[in-house]
Order: sequence, then C-alpha cells, then structure tokens
Amino acid sequence: MPIRDLRSTPSDAEFRADVAIIGGGPVGLTIARELAGSRCRVLIIESGGADFEAERQALNAVENIGEPMTREGVESPGRGYNGSLAWLNDIAPFELRNRVLGGSTHTWIGKCASFDDIDFERRSWLPVSGWPMTRESLGPALDRAARLLNIGPNFYDEQLFELLHSPPDDLGLDRDLLHPFFWQFSHERNRRGEPMRFAHVAAELVAPNIDILTHATVTQVHLDPDGRRVASLDVRSPEGGRASVRPEAVVLCAGGIENARLLLASRSVMPSGIGNSRDVVGRYLADHPRSTLLRFDRADIDAVARHFNFYGLADQGRTQFYLHGLRLSPTVQRQEGLVNCAAYPVQVHAVTDPWAALKRLMRGDRTRLARDLAVVARSPAFLAKGTYRRMVQKRGMMHRSDELRFDVMVEQKLDAESRVTLSDKLDRNGVPLPRVDWKIGSTEVASVKRLARALVSEFGRNALPQPHLVDWIAWDEDAKAAFTDMAHPSCTTRMGNDPAISVVDANAMVHGVEGLFVAGSSVFPTPGHANPTLMTLGLAMRLADHLKSRLESRPTATATPRVVTQDLVVPAGR
Repeated sequence: MPIRDLRSTPSDAEFRADVAIIGGGPVGLTIARELAGSRCRVLIIESGGADFEAERQALNAVENIGEPMTREGVESPGRGYNGSLAWLNDIAPFELRNRVLGGSTHTWIGKCASFDDIDFERRSWLPVSGWPMTRESLGPALDRAARLLNIGPNFYDEQLFELLHSPPDDLGLDRDLLHPFFWQFSHERNRRGEPMRFAHVAAELVAPNIDILTHATVTQVHLDPDGRRVASLDVRSPEGGRASVRPEAVVLCAGGIENARLLLASRSVMPSGIGNSRDVVGRYLADHPRSTLLRFDRADIDAVARHFNFYGLADQGRTQFYLHGLRLSPTVQRQEGLVNCAAYPVQVHAVTDPWAALKRLMRGDRTRLARDLAVVARSPAFLAKGTYRRMVQKRGMMHRSDELRFDVMVEQKLDAESRVTLSDKLDRNGVPLPRVDWKIGSTEVASVKRLARALVSEFGRNALPQPHLVDWIAWDEDAKAAFTDMAHPSCTTRMGNDPAISVVDANAMVHGVEGLFVAGSSVFPTPGHANPTLMTLGLAMRLADHLKSRLESRPTATATPRVVTQDLVVPAGR
C-alpha cells in the first residue's frame, strides 16, 4: 500500500480513483479495509501525516459561540481524562480532533458500546427521532466492527448476566426505573491495556487497490454543472501546493464538525452548500453532555465498587471485560418524556494504591521507587486478593481509591438551532472556520436529574451505601448545571428518508447528489448516550458493503483488482 505525501508531489497533479475517502481516521480506514482487494480503486486523503504533528492541529480551530459556557459559580466537570491523556481536558470545545492517520484513536481510551433498541425508535416525545433501520438489522455489521476493535460479544444489558464468568450481584433494583448497562474497552491485540490505535490498521492495509495521500487537506468539493454528482476535489498541502482528485464516488469521513463544514463551504455550484437546499446541513448538532451526578464517602468505596466494576466473559480463548453501570429505563423515558442516559463509576486511585505501585515497578519506572517498594511490601494480602479476583473470578482489580463517583453521559433532544455554520474567519487554506453553536436543552437536564435521584432512591431501598448528590441536583439549581462536551459531535449530516430534516439517505448518500456519501457520527439520526466509535464502524461496514456492490456491478469493472500505482496520478490537463 503506497503512502504518498502531497508535499513531494508535482504541483497541480491530478489523482483518479473509484472511491475517494476524505479522512484517514477509524471510519475512513474501516471502509478502505473492507474494500481492500476489490475491483474498486481507493484513495484515502488524510490532512495529516503518518505521525502526530502538533502544527497540523491548527486547522481544527472553530469559532465557538455556544456551550459549554463559563458561568459564575459553576465549575466545569471537564472531559474526565487523566494520566498521560490529562492534557486533552485543556483542548478547546470541538477542537479535540486529530489530523493524522488513525484519527481520533490516537487520543481515546477505547470505550465502546452499541446503542439501545429505544434509540432507533421513532419516539413521539422527540419530534426529530427514528432511524431508517433497526438495531437488529445493524447487528451483523456491529459484530464485524467488534471483531475489528478487538472487543467481545455485543451485549450491553442484562443479557450479560448469564454470560459473565462471575456476574455482579442482583441488587434488586426496580427495572421500571433503572437498567444495567455495560461498556467494553477496545485494546491492541498484542498489548493489553493499550487502546486500539488505527494507525496500525493503516500500516496493515496492504492491497494493490488502496493508496493513501497524506498532508492533503480537501478544501472544496466540486459538482458537475447540474449539481447532480461530484466532478472533482480540491486538495492543498501545508506548504500551499495544490492538486485535484477526480473520483467516481466520494465518502466524507472527516468527523461531525468537518463533514458539515466541507459541505457548507463547497459553494461553486450550489450557493448554500452541497446538500443544503433545505438548510439542514450543520443543524441538529449533538454531543454527549457529561457531568458528575454523585459521590460516595471514602469509607463506602469498597462496598460500592464490588458491584460496579469490571466483569469478565470468556470469548475465543480470551477474557473480555465489561464495565458495569446503570441507565434510565425506557419506561421512565416514555412516561416522563426524557432522553436516554447512563451513569458509570469513576474511581480515582490513591497514590498508595498497591496495584499502581506494582505496575510502575514492573515496567521499570523508578520515579517513586522507594515509596512504591514500601507500598508493595506492606500489601501482600491486598495483592493476593486482587490477583484471585482477576485470575479466578474474572473481575476487575481491587484498588485503594480516594474517590468513587458516578458520572453521566446523556443523549440530546435534537434542536435545529444547535448547529454548525460558517464563520467570517478563514483558515490558512482560505476555508471559513466552522462556527459552532452547541445548545443543551431542558430535556437533557431533566433526564440527568431523574437518573441521579433514581440512583439515590434505589441505593437506599436496597441498603447500599448512600451517595451525596452534587449540589446543583440536590438543590434543583438548574442554572448551575455543569456540563462539558465529550468530543463526540454528531447528527450534523443526519440520515433519514425526509430531505426536510436529513442530509443523507438510508445508504448514507447525500440527497440528490449521486455518489457523494457521508460516514461517521455526523450521520447519526439521533446521538444516543453511548460512546460513538462502535456505532460509526458498524455503519461504515454497512456503507462499505453498499459501495462494493454498487461499484463492482458496473459493466466496465475489470475482473481483477488493478494496480493503482500505475494510473493513480495523471498529469494536469489530461
């Protein structure tokens, strides 16, 4: 698989491909991987390079005019990163994107889950809702995505109790209020504990029909004079070099902000932007508002953590671990007009945690050598019990912690005024910056409060330690609600059958523009509460199947894959 650098390509070069994939992140790489070895010539166009380059991230700048806003007396909960990724908490809202092969997987923790059945439904209390597919019909694609992500079976609810080696205790929680929910964590195949980095997928993508063009930012999508199909793409290098791409099909895989931005900024034929004749592109911007719900006293941490921790499942000779939390029941959502949300446990480990000390010693970290040796020496029983839990019971490690809290991520009720538009400010390529106006509504606030109070009441009813609600929930001070974004922008080019409220159809093709497709979280019809990666890759698998069928059925398709390197670059003017 050749990797070409636009910086060393002759000026005004022209590239030709059957499928041009804009963005070399997990979605674009997954689609390319599925097309590898087919009769489709594929060109992946990546704005960054093979390695992370800080200066390339300047193109992620946005003009933010909405949430999260600074409010007097309200402390931001932050995105919750710690350790080596703590610096990500300081990245400005909606600028946490990675222009590099592998995309967002360079800075994620691997958290995965699929959406719930209710997320796919047309919900009467949510006027813009409903997917043009069911959870069941998407299941096979999600299973393929799970295998790529190196996670276990796609079960995230009470079905897991029968599959886990040593499941959580049945706490007797009212299922009309709360449902169990689980998350998995993707990891590298040969390095347990390291989140899967899709740069490795790129490196393994060796096929004669796949090429990658790096340091190449697409600045404009040009349509034919009738506006019915893509004619070409304008591409710029960091040094200002220019090239064009002439594809038969295009897939935008640049993320929830950039997909909308590129469509809006491509105005050479359609003055309002591509696919935007109904003024829908960029609308319905959603993220996953994150906040803290409650905290436990230090003395109660162990009693709670034994129920809300990691639990193992044997799968193909390996143990896959699932994190146990709780979500608001569909019954409450329907009865009270709320949105989906789930609470997950967060432990902040003490500096005297024996397992952290032992890990540092085992990897040769001598920064705390004397203290770590002392901690390990004083904790043989603690370490032995933790080993038994992990190896025999297949449960999460025991830790000494200073804090245990429950955080939440909540689905958003779609709002047409929560949106991405174009700023008057331009980036270095002359493309307008995205102006981001993210809105968090009263429905999200009410749903989070309902979940928090349900947790407190059910913990009390079942004789579990009582938590302390955060102040704004305890005192019903909605004006002091503290949320932040989770860098999960979605729904800005949403999928649907009605062009009045959607940008792409059920096959992810832009309404009215033949061969122009969009992939990633921007096509979510509704955002759910779960981390988006598994869902985006499932939809990418589905789209790849559609593209392969569409392109390989052409009468002109050759019988075997052609070697792209022989005819990818065409001299300008030919």
